[in-house]
Amino acid sequence: MSFLNIPSIMFSGFVVQAVMSFLFWRNWRTEPQRQEFLVWSASCGSAAIGLLLMAFYAGSYSLGSVTIGPGLVLMGLALAWQGLRRFDHRSVDLNLASAGPLLWMALTTIVPIFQEDIAARLALSGVLTAAYAGLVVYEHRLSVREEHLPARRMIMMWFAAHGAVALLAVPAALIWPVAGEGNPTLSQPIWYGLFAVELLLHGVIAGIAAYLLIKERLQLESRWAASTDTLTGLVNRGTFLEMLQTLSVKVRGEGAFLYVDVDHVKRINDRFGHSGGDHVLKTCADLIARELPQHALLGRLAGAEFAAYIPFCDLEKAEALGHVICESVAQQIFTLGDALVSVTVSVGVAHGAMQVTPDELLKRADAALHSAKVNGRNAVVVWHEGDRPSYA
Repeated sequence: MSFLNIPSIMFSGFVVQAVMSFLFWRNWRTEPQRQEFLVWSASCGSAAIGLLLMAFYAGSYSLGSVTIGPGLVLMGLALAWQGLRRFDHRSVDLNLASAGPLLWMALTTIVPIFQEDIAARLALSGVLTAAYAGLVVYEHRLSVREEHLPARRMIMMWFAAHGAVALLAVPAALIWPVAGEGNPTLSQPIWYGLFAVELLLHGVIAGIAAYLLIKERLQLESRWAASTDTLTGLVNRGTFLEMLQTLSVKVRGEGAFLYVDVDHVKRINDRFGHSGGDHVLKTCADLIARELPQHALLGRLAGAEFAAYIPFCDLEKAEALGHVICESVAQQIFTLGDALVSVTVSVGVAHGAMQVTPDELLKRADAALHSAKVNGRNAVVVWHEGDRPSYA
C-alpha cells in the first residue's frame, strides 16, 4: 500500500468541496443577482460528489467510481470556468461546459480500453482537464486587460500548473505503471499519491481564488463608488483634483482647463422637478464627454459645474473645444414632461504651463467662467494674462 492513502485523500477532497459549495450557495442566497455564486456552488457540489464516488474505487471498473465520479469532477472544473465567465459579465454556456464530462462518461462506458487500462483513462482525463484549465487561463487573460485584479495572475499560474500536472500523469503512468489498475490496497508509485494530493490542493486553492476575486472586485467597486459621481458616472470633485495634480505634473503643466456650467438648472428643477434637472445634467455630461479628446480628464465639480483638463492642448484649440461644447448642448432638444426644452452652457477656458499650478489653473478658468455668466451666459470666455483669477 502507498504511504498516501488515496481513498482518504478523495474523501478529504469531498469534505472541502462540499463546504465550498455550501458557502457559495449561502452567498448566492444573500445576493441572488450574483449568478456566479450559484454556478460556483454547483461546480464545487459536482466535484464533491465526484470525489466521494472516486473514494470507493477498488481497482476495477465500476460505473460510479470510474465513469460518473471523474466525470463529475471534470464537470466541476468546467463549471468553475463558466462561473468565471459569469463573474466577468460574459454569457454562460452549459452545453459547452458539459461536452467534456459527457465525452468522458460516454468513452469510459462504451470503449473497452478506457474501462480496462488506467493509463488510457489518465491520458483522456489529462487532455480534458488541461483543456478546461486552459480555458480558465484564457478567460483571465481576456479580463485582465479590462479589469486589473491582483489575484488574477496567481490564479492563471495555478490553473496552468493544474493542467500541466494532469498531462504529466500520462507519461508517468507509462514510465512507472500503476499496480492493479490503481487498487488502493496495493503499493503504488509515489507520483500516483502525489497526483491525488494535487487534486485535493486544487479544490482548496480554486475556492480560495474565487473568494479573492470577489474580495478584490468589491474593493475596486468601493473605491470606484467613492471616486465617482453617481448621476453622471464622471469622477467627483476630490478625485478630479487629485488626478489633475498627478496629470499636470506628468505633462509639466502643459495643458488647457475648461470649466463648464449648465445655465439655469435651478429653473429647470423648479419647473420640471429634480428628475428633469438630473436628466439635463446627465445628458450634458455625455455631450461634453463626446466632444472632448479621449485622453482628456473630465469630472463633475459641483451641481451643474463640469471641468475638463486636456493635456498638450494650446489655448486656441481649447477655446475651439469650448465653442463646440456650447453648440453641441444648444442643439440638443430635451423632452421634459410635455415640453421641449433647449439648454445652454457657459465655458471658462484657461491655459497652463510649467509655472502654473493646478490650483491656479482652476482659479483662472473659474474667473473666466464667472465672466461668461455675468455677461449673459451661453458664451465661451478665455482667461488672459492680467485678468484677476479671484473666483475659487
